Amino acid sequence: MFAAFLFALCQSAPGLNVPPVLSHQPVHPALAAKAPGAPGYGLQFTTKTGKIMLTSLSFEPDTRKPLARLYWIHGPAGWGPYRSGLEECLSYTPARPKPINPGPYDGEYAPSFYQNHFTFTHPTKGSPAEAAGLENSTYGRLRLDAVDGSNFGWDTNALIFHISQNPTVTMQIVKLPGFALFSPSYKTYTLKNRRIDTPPDPADAVLENTPPNTEVKVWLADRKAWADLLILRSQKAAFTALPLDLADRKLWAVLAQGQPSQDAPPQMTRFLEFWKEDPLTGAFETGLIEVWPEPGDGFRIGRALRIGDRWYQLQAITQDQATGRLSTLSLRPWEANISALLGGTDLASELGPLKMPALQEALEQQANEALLEWKTRTLPVQLRAQEAASLEDLVIRIEKGLLVLDRQVRGLRQRLDAQARSLAAVQAQADKPGGSVQATPVAATQDSEGLADLLDQRKAILMAILGSAKQSLANLRR
Repeated sequence: MFAAFLFALCQSAPGLNVPPVLSHQPVHPALAAKAPGAPGYGLQFTTKTGKIMLTSLSFEPDTRKPLARLYWIHGPAGWGPYRSGLEECLSYTPARPKPINPGPYDGEYAPSFYQNHFTFTHPTKGSPAEAAGLENSTYGRLRLDAVDGSNFGWDTNALIFHISQNPTVTMQIVKLPGFALFSPSYKTYTLKNRRIDTPPDPADAVLENTPPNTEVKVWLADRKAWADLLILRSQKAAFTALPLDLADRKLWAVLAQGQPSQDAPPQMTRFLEFWKEDPLTGAFETGLIEVWPEPGDGFRIGRALRIGDRWYQLQAITQDQATGRLSTLSLRPWEANISALLGGTDLASELGPLKMPALQEALEQQANEALLEWKTRTLPVQLRAQEAASLEDLVIRIEKGLLVLDRQVRGLRQRLDAQARSLAAVQAQADKPGGSVQATPVAATQDSEGLADLLDQRKAILMAILGSAKQSLANLRR
């Protein structure tokens, strides 16, 4: 359910040309702090069935689509300005099943005994409900069937919200008899609800996770709502953007939080976001450039990061101890480690343990181009200056590097082939009459054909470098 909610939320994100229908307002920080992960910010809007909070804004690294969490606001802070006295004692009672094989003492009860009802106990003293005579007996025979002609889908919270929004409501009450020989009685009550004098504590509510319904999806299509949520997040000290001057560009970096997990306490992955406009301006659709998830070993010094069309390496990163905001971020242009490349090292380690095939392909392509430039511009000079012993070391290093790359490419292609065969077997089973699937697919691999091709290209480059080194070594030995 949680994953489906996030997918639906992304599908409802800005890009739909739908005019805003619902208004929204900032959630009180004390209420937003009660959400998992204690975000401390959020937007609140009112639907027909209750108030909802949108909070915990983050972005998918690959697509930069927005992710957030939706919560119903249940309790006094989520109700309207009126009270009937039943708000604290209403509940839902599902229909009791009819006995399949009734015994001699199972009388034929009226249909009302086998229907859904709302149940209530004793209303608040001095409340409109008590004044109207809705004091339940010791045996609790009174049931609430509808308010203003609706049962609200037997959603107790939606019912309470409706009552608290209206100065007057009409209730249809059924009184169930104590014995099967008697029929239930029905009565209609009109309650003149009391308007509260003092607003409730803004944090006096319980938050319930919810997927977006049709009404909510329309609200999520409002670009301004997302921009306002971004501004609210940016106003929090922990998510204040850090200005950067990078390669004659003005950028802003934010150390953001991902979606809270279902653990207790919830866990959240951190992300480095790079913006070409200050997110405090609400540049929701145009400002975000890159989103980098924090690997399991943290934002390690030397890690490669791509911002736009340029690659950088992390030199320093610090947080403010009081607020947790990003206080220092130092990057330098990425440079290939030629010695490591000659030894067969790939660059996955520079991206961390998270598998991101498209980014690794882009970085390996950069490395191949750097290795080609080094082969043409630097290698000839080094070969002329080196002695036989150092050339022998170079030849051995490259030969070992070729062995490493060969094993890596073979393993990569074997995993890709195994996955392809597995998928074909599953499809073949599914295409049989009856559509039964008996083949078990292998675990999905994060490898790619493009990455295998790039590493094969590097083998070819290393072979050319090896040929030049061996020729120079042969010339020195004559």
